[in-house]
Amino acid sequence: MPDSPPCCTVDASVLIDLHHGGLLTQALRLPYRLSAPDVVIEELTEPDGSALVELGLEKASFSGDQVFEVLQLRVQSGQVSTPDLFALVLARSTKATLLTGDRVLRQIAEREGIPVRGTLWVLDELVRWGIIDQRKALRALEKMLAHGSRLPENECQRRMRRWRA
Repeated sequence: MPDSPPCCTVDASVLIDLHHGGLLTQALRLPYRLSAPDVVIEELTEPDGSALVELGLEKASFSGDQVFEVLQLRVQSGQVSTPDLFALVLARSTKATLLTGDRVLRQIAEREGIPVRGTLWVLDELVRWGIIDQRKALRALEKMLAHGSRLPENECQRRMRRWRA
């Protein structure tokens, strides 16, 4: 039986960045299983969460124990939104990589040993797998930044220089 593709749990910030960059459909073509908590999918309006599920984003539901775990984390991590904590619990329980743009959520995940990546990693992977070329990655990144994405400036500049070459 072939190995199943690696799983990545996506939070709303990454989905919104990819939407602004015009790359959601392409991101769902990566050789990863992309999933998001049902609460994240249901809160999305732009992009439309149910449309993302139709495109292949997996929608994860939670047991009572997992909801209790989120509530406990909520008390400890007041700066992180409840939907983001659901993404953390999902990544932990499925042994997935967490895709997030939230700095505090990233720090919590790293402390817990959960692999963490962000929007820029997704762009790198889209280029690496030949799903988009560097020119399209550059345009998408510029669109994300124009929409107010809070990606790390030095990392954005580094990619922009590389993709312009």
